[in-house]
Amino acid sequence: MSQESLEVVRQWWEAWEAEDLSRGLALMDAGLVTRRLAPMPDPGTWHGPEGLLDVAAEWVDTFDEFAMTGEDFTDAGDHVVVRVEQEGRGSDSRVPVTATFWFVFGVRNGRVVTLDMYSARAEAVAAVGLRE
Repeated sequence: MSQESLEVVRQWWEAWEAEDLSRGLALMDAGLVTRRLAPMPDPGTWHGPEGLLDVAAEWVDTFDEFAMTGEDFTDAGDHVVVRVEQEGRGSDSRVPVTATFWFVFGVRNGRVVTLDMYSARAEAVAAVGLRE
């Protein structure tokens, strides 16, 4: 299952980077749960693909020239931990911003069923039972 999970998450990132919303959403389960976990800014839980679109739009809309790339994919069985590099320029402040986050994708039956966002690698790998 882990190779399938890695492939699904890589396909999701390819769709994101190609700005192919329909292809990315096709990889999401209808019951998707997206969580932005504290101490991430504005923690919360969103449901369904629509919830993911809402949280993504809320985040991206605070930036101009926004980019987010997935790097360093770590196999954790039914989960994949991804280092996420983000950069942009604040819409209001015009200040350049760069940050690293860690996303944990849960995959079942070839679809992403959970997407948890963490501010630190230690939190992300601990969540899936891996060690630093």
